[in-house]
This record gives sequence, C-alpha cells and structure tokens, in this order.
Amino acid sequence: MQGVGTLGGAVAVYAAARMGLSAWKRQKLAERNRDQAEVILHAAYNARRALGYLRSPWMSGGELAAAEEKLNSSEPTWRNSIVEEKQKRLITAQAYYMRASQLLDDRTKLEDCLPMARALFGEDLENAIETLHHQFHIVRTYADAYVDDYNGTDRDFTVKIRRALFATNKRTAGEENEVSDAIDTSIATIEAICLPYLRMEAL
Repeated sequence: MQGVGTLGGAVAVYAAARMGLSAWKRQKLAERNRDQAEVILHAAYNARRALGYLRSPWMSGGELAAAEEKLNSSEPTWRNSIVEEKQKRLITAQAYYMRASQLLDDRTKLEDCLPMARALFGEDLENAIETLHHQFHIVRTYADAYVDDYNGTDRDFTVKIRRALFATNKRTAGEENEVSDAIDTSIATIEAICLPYLRMEAL
C-alpha cells in the first residue's frame, strides 16, 4: 500500500507539473502576442500620423524653396521646354518626394510588422497593414500624376489626384476620399485585432 501511495503521489506531482507547464506556456504566448500587438499598433499609429503629414495641403515657402533647390542641383536644365505651370507642379511634387523620404523610418517599421502579424494574428491583420503601407506609394504615384495634370483636361481625374494628395479632416456625409478611407479602414481593423491583446481581453 505504501508503494501505491508513493506512486499516486508521483502521478499527482507529475500532473501538477504538466498543468503548471501548460499554464506557463499560455502565459508566455499571451505575453508574446501582447508585446507584438503593441509594436504593431505603435507602428500603425505612427504611419497614420506620417501619412497625415505627407498629405498636409499646407506647404511652407521654405519647404518649396528646398524642393526647388533640390531640382536645381540634381538637374540644372529641368526648366527647359517646360511651361511655368508645370514647373510649379514639379516643385510641389518634389516637396512630396522629400516629405516621403523623411518618413522612410515610419514606413519601414510598419513593413517590418508584416511577418509576425500574419504568423500570430492572421491574414486580416497582414492585409490591413499592407493596405496602410501601400498608401505611401499611392500618394507618391499621384504626386507624379499631379505634374502632368497641369492642363486639367480630365476634371474627374484632377479631383481624384487632389483627394489623394490632400488629407481632409472634415468631410461631408458621403464624401469620398479613397486614401483617407483606406487609412481609416486599415487602422480600424488593426485596432480591432490588436487592442484586445493589450487590454487582456483576448486571453
């Protein structure tokens, strides 16, 4: 009987150890998910702020002067055979490029979140981060289009360009802004997936 009791005690200790190990693993997984969710949210919020700066409709005289100086130094003859209106737009576009270059760190940190986002949280989070990151490219693409749209022959396209380049904080109901909508939708998805881990609601 003593042997049976000893065996029973050993089994109980083993079972308790297994339960403890399982709880420890769950805790470590929860901590890892929480930490990664925090990194992703931080990168997403910084990217949203960066896109707001990139798309700010206000450009200072100093910013435009720096953009013009950049064009002069890289291609001294850039004004040749270009009408004045297109020259102005080239300077503005260059200012957008310079803003985008300043924001490279925010873009890189967001992109770095992609592998773990999919591995830990799934495809929806990965897609939301990719969509948010893609808006930087879209703004630059429309900055290029802005240069060639100086004639304004396609009014609908002109409006679309301006919507992409300029962030608007106040929009009337039903007013469309593809880039702003994509940013808002992406952030909402990222928050819906990541915030519960920070608030311990996903455990």
